[in-house]
Amino acid sequence: MKFNRISILLCGILAATSCLDHTPLDTIPADGVINSLKAAQVALVGVYDAAQTFESRAVVTLNYAADNVVLFSSQAVVIPQFKAAGTAGWDPTSGGGFADYYNGINQANTVIKYLPAVSGDTVLKDNLLAQAYFLRALAYFDLARTYGGVQLILEPSESPDNGEGVKKSSYEDVLKQVKADLSQAEALFDESFSSAAKASLWAAYALKARVCLYLEEWEEAADYAGRVIGSGRFALTPEVSGFFENALSGESVFELVFSSADRLPFFTYYLPSDKGGRLDYIPEPEFVNELLDPAKGGKRAQLIYDKGDGVYAIAEYAKQDGSSSIPVLRLAEQYLIRAEALLHKAVPDAAGACEDLNVIRRRAGLDELDLSDPAALLLQVETERRYELAFDAHRFNDIVRTGRAAEVFGAHDSAFTNPDYWVLPIPNNADLADEDLDQNPGY
Repeated sequence: MKFNRISILLCGILAATSCLDHTPLDTIPADGVINSLKAAQVALVGVYDAAQTFESRAVVTLNYAADNVVLFSSQAVVIPQFKAAGTAGWDPTSGGGFADYYNGINQANTVIKYLPAVSGDTVLKDNLLAQAYFLRALAYFDLARTYGGVQLILEPSESPDNGEGVKKSSYEDVLKQVKADLSQAEALFDESFSSAAKASLWAAYALKARVCLYLEEWEEAADYAGRVIGSGRFALTPEVSGFFENALSGESVFELVFSSADRLPFFTYYLPSDKGGRLDYIPEPEFVNELLDPAKGGKRAQLIYDKGDGVYAIAEYAKQDGSSSIPVLRLAEQYLIRAEALLHKAVPDAAGACEDLNVIRRRAGLDELDLSDPAALLLQVETERRYELAFDAHRFNDIVRTGRAAEVFGAHDSAFTNPDYWVLPIPNNADLADEDLDQNPGY
């Protein structure tokens, strides 16, 4: 078990620059104006490219932040280093993934601003605009769960002073903006536009279910997760490994697809040297034992593999050519969202929650639960989320958002009893470049 402050991670794997003065990239026309549906489609390619970057960084950073993944070189408990900028333990020039989010947001803002005035097929235009709203929502959601409150920039950067005077919004207000963007997307999407490789109405529902879970809007969380589950468009893969071995499986609601020509940026971090990797990170050894336990992990042992010497590696992103996908939204999570939400209703639906958990457990080859106590079931949801979503970058935020970080993470290091350290520090170069961007407390 380990807990090493995630700010340390940033200096080793993530580099970026200040974000708010970015001009649109070359996927946006030179004058920054989108004047045709074709130009909008090209611009959206740039937004998806940005999403590949910031979701890749989120996966690595948030997986390592929690107790499922450790450094291969340091597998025991590592004391967190909560250091101020400029002191040992945090590279103050590290930009982290902070700028990448705003790069994607800036490109999405350009589409959102200019596309409505473009003439052409209305259904296509609405679906392109919906995708931009969805991708902006995804970026701001990850910013909020990683850094807490951030600046809400909703207009494209078209001058050096863009965003000047914009203070950080609260964590809650950022999530409300995310929800508002998803509502816009929901109103614009046409059901006929449905591919897990792109944002869709179902992806908007799935992300909204997740956001409502974070906002503790239980009725809506259960409703939106239920829309995805009840749509009949998605099904759990027979084997756990099916969702990551096969791109765009039937379980996938939205995934970022990579190929040998457009490789997953971090796949070498999880591969051993005989597969061309560096093996920077491995599943935490105690967690490995739990996954391998037939009564706990069941078939979720397929998420890891013995690399040949008793050391286990992560299988989810292990395609040697870099073509592993990032499963941003998948059906299994929707069952777990609905189960948790049902237990928080004014009148808890323990039977419904138990059945949702059992859907997941049956796929994992585990015995079904027969619990009626909501408190016990909530702890079981936490456990099932840890196993089922083991390397999907949810564990750290799950423990933080449920108020259990002091207990769960603090048991390994008392520093985690301080809520200041449940979010990352704003990268120092971004903080210095923008006087309106205040550093998070404790850093």
